[in-house]
Parts: sequence; C-alpha cells; structure tokens
Amino acid sequence: MWLLALGAASSGRQRASLFRNDTILRHRGARGRERINAMFEAEARWLRYALDVFPPERLSPLLNLGSGSAEARKGVQPWIEDQLFLPLHSRNVEVVHVDMRELPGVDVKADLTDPADVRRLQALRPQALLCCNVLEHVIQPDRLARHCLDLVAPGGLLFVTVPFSYPYHRDPIDTMYRPNPAELAELLVGARLLESTILDTGVSYRNAVRERPWILLRHVWRFPVPFLSFEKWKRSMTRLYWLAAEYRITCAVFEKL
Repeated sequence: MWLLALGAASSGRQRASLFRNDTILRHRGARGRERINAMFEAEARWLRYALDVFPPERLSPLLNLGSGSAEARKGVQPWIEDQLFLPLHSRNVEVVHVDMRELPGVDVKADLTDPADVRRLQALRPQALLCCNVLEHVIQPDRLARHCLDLVAPGGLLFVTVPFSYPYHRDPIDTMYRPNPAELAELLVGARLLESTILDTGVSYRNAVRERPWILLRHVWRFPVPFLSFEKWKRSMTRLYWLAAEYRITCAVFEKL
C-alpha cells in the first residue's frame, strides 16, 4: 500500500512536546480560551503522505473542517502547519479553513450539521476535504458524514481521522465514537475507501505522567469514592489503561462515487 513507507513515531523530545500541548488542551481543557483537539505529529505526517499522492487539481480547493484557529495550527501544534498546510501552499492548493466558531484564521464560519451552511460550502466547489478529529464530537456522526459527502462532487476526496484508542475528551462533548477503518467506511456510504490504517502515535498517558507525576494522585484520591461521581470515577480509572497502551488513530482516504 502506498503509505507503508511512513516513518516511525517521533523522537522522545517531539513526543514530550506534543503531550505538553495535548495535556493542556485535551485533558484539562482551557478555561476562558479556545478548546483545541490535538492532532498528533504522526497523524499529520500520515496525512501529508496521503495528500502528496494526489496532484493539486484533485485537491484544490480543499476544506479543512473543524480547523480551529491559526494559533492552534501554527503555534500550539506547529507540525500541522509544517506537515500539511505549508506543503499544500507550495503546491498551489487553495485551503479554506472552516469552523463553527468565529476565530482568527477561520475563513468560513459554518455549522456542518446545518443544511444551509452545507449549501454555502458547496458553492465553493471543493475538490477535497479534511475531517480530522471531528466525528467523535457530534451526536449524529452519520449525519455529519453525509453532509461531508454532500460537499464534494463525484470523484471528490475525503481525508478523515478519528481516535481509535483514546480517552474521553470533551469538545464540548465526546460520544466515544472510536471506529476502525471498516466501521468508518460504513459511515461514509457512497464513498470508496482508498487507503486506511490504525496509526500508532508514539504517545500515551505515560508522557503526561512523566511531565506531571502528581496527576496520578487524582486517580488515587478518586479510587475509593466512586459514589461522588461515578462517571468521573469511571473515566479516571479507564485512563490508567493508557499508561501501558499508546494512543491510536484511525486514518482513512475516501473517494466519493
């Protein structure tokens, strides 16, 4: 397959850098600031390889759905800009950043569950789209998937990532939708799966514990008192699984039929 040559996971320094941001923005949230879904560096590299397979005319214009702010892409997680958008820009691929929030660096404010907003995006005649770490944050991922397909004409390309093995994280909700590639393909009825993988990120909860070992005390404190909030207790205990296991991401490329 054309992505088997993808390199190994990032160096320890890079993993630590990623997880510092991941800890701030995904595990704790950011009171009073933009809440950001982290894209792992390995995930960004996989997407770059996937995008590089196609000529610019198959990609441009490209919608980046759930884009977040320019600061998120360039400052907090600079590998997104370095691996994805700078290479696309160098190939003269027009990128339109789309988010339901009005943020600096968002080109079009749109709600992908709103048919009127979907029609506005259709008018841009996109050839391709990125839908990364979005599907787990909507109550009806099948509806969102249909709207994504509606955005492109037959032959249009969809580059999709979603957590496969990752803890609960709100933005503002997390439905715990964690599909494998086959399950993701079932969601995108009317599209052909071109390439997919379940990607090891090289990052786990261990990285957060190494940086902030005192966070283990939260689990110790919560363990004997599940009755205070059973849902929080369950999430806290479940997170310990990722002390041993790496976070993994389902990555896939689809072509609309």
